[in-house]
Amino acid sequence: MKEFPQFLNIKNIELFKDIRYNRIVCYLRKQLYEHMIGNDENNYFDIDKFSTTYHVKLDDKDQMINKIITELSQLGWKCKLSFGGTGLFIYSSENPPASCWESDF
Repeated sequence: MKEFPQFLNIKNIELFKDIRYNRIVCYLRKQLYEHMIGNDENNYFDIDKFSTTYHVKLDDKDQMINKIITELSQLGWKCKLSFGGTGLFIYSSENPPASCWESDF
């Protein structure tokens, strides 16, 4: 980074929470993209690992996951939370992968 971005101005401190949230959603989309093209549908995305890495608050995590599930559903994907809501399966078939169990979205 050559210099700090202009939006980091102290006048924008009220926006920092939203800026951080949107940045983390972008990271989540990127990691899910990498997960989807690099794994088969039997592998789940580890939500807890992502949340720990980016220090995502519980309320924000739930909101982000719901947003992502909605976006993926609009693209034709099926999504199911599993393992107590810590894993996200993304699949194309009518039935979830055999390794998926527990809580529905």
